[in-house]
Amino acid sequence: MTAAGVFLAALGLSVVLHAVAVAALRRHRRRARRSPFPDPAPMVSVVKPLCGLDAELEENVASFFRLDYPSFEIVFSFASAEDPAFCVARRIADRYPLVPTVFVVDGREPGRNAKVNRLAAALRRARGTLFLFSDGDVRVRPDFLRRVVPEMADPSVGLVSCLFRSIRAASLASRLESLYLDGILRPATAAIAGVLRMPCVVGKSILISRAALIAIGGMQPLRDHLAEDFLLGKLAEKAGYRAVLSSEEIRTVAGARTISAVWQRHRRWAILRKRLGGVSYLSELFSSPLPFVIGAAATSGGDPRIVAAVLGLGLARLGTEALALANGPERVGLGRLLVLLPFRDLGAAALFWAGLFGRRTRWRGRRLRVGKETLLRDEKEPTGKGRRAAALAAIPAR
Repeated sequence: MTAAGVFLAALGLSVVLHAVAVAALRRHRRRARRSPFPDPAPMVSVVKPLCGLDAELEENVASFFRLDYPSFEIVFSFASAEDPAFCVARRIADRYPLVPTVFVVDGREPGRNAKVNRLAAALRRARGTLFLFSDGDVRVRPDFLRRVVPEMADPSVGLVSCLFRSIRAASLASRLESLYLDGILRPATAAIAGVLRMPCVVGKSILISRAALIAIGGMQPLRDHLAEDFLLGKLAEKAGYRAVLSSEEIRTVAGARTISAVWQRHRRWAILRKRLGGVSYLSELFSSPLPFVIGAAATSGGDPRIVAAVLGLGLARLGTEALALANGPERVGLGRLLVLLPFRDLGAAALFWAGLFGRRTRWRGRRLRVGKETLLRDEKEPTGKGRRAAALAAIPAR
């Protein structure tokens, strides 16, 4: 097979895989579980571990105070009362005095995952039968809990998570990130859950039962892992509970992130997926069709059949992109799509290689090494032979 043929075959595979993922996404969105609303409604503790000022944080947090649900409380968790998000949350809580609200401030860091540390501190004060873990950039509709809680009616279900749509991107970097999240990662997540039948927990919003959390030993097993959301689902299933992906979608506010902030965030996620997926991570090579388009065009020698095939497959991929982004809260025009997609695809291709070879990341002010199953180690902490040498050096001389 010629070089042009190899690139063309890779492009075709990229288009087919994306089409399957988008079909899984659309099927997932149409599938609505019709479990009856429980009576009495179980109490839900909305647990929000906040750190810093997420984009439009005040409106995001306020959306949870407007939930139309019979029995819920909101538990905020901070490492410090000096965190700028603390004043925002306090101001909103004062605006809604009828909503039971708890503020937890605990700066202890028993594990390397700061988010898990905040969740663990909050859970010691939470009173609910169900816990909803939710990030600071998440915004929900008033009926969110009424739609999601019934999915826990089946006693075999211990955890429910939701897909999310990115909204209100206010910078070029955030617009590219939104196209990546909504056009690539969201369909891939739906395909993993719907086609491969694998638990795929999305950490932006997780509803878990107290019984399931107790069965897995609380947050303790996750405190040193980067992918606490994915591993939470795996542990729940190991304990005999099902982790399901809801047909309900939440919204995350993109704001005005910089190119550097977007790159660091998604590089960390790519490393996470590589450490969890192993060989299956190689499928992400086909998430970006642009390198194959360029390769096929460059090696075609002007053959009109290859050029026509590249154009046809390119249009097919554009069509599946449009389907993935359709019916969203914000319309993406064809003109903007044509301009931004090449840049997004170049970024997606670069992220694949960064995740494939990356081992270290910076997160919340700490330099960390990501090991098997996303186990975190401080950058200066010895590993492998270095750890054995350090252990031998620590043995006192006789």
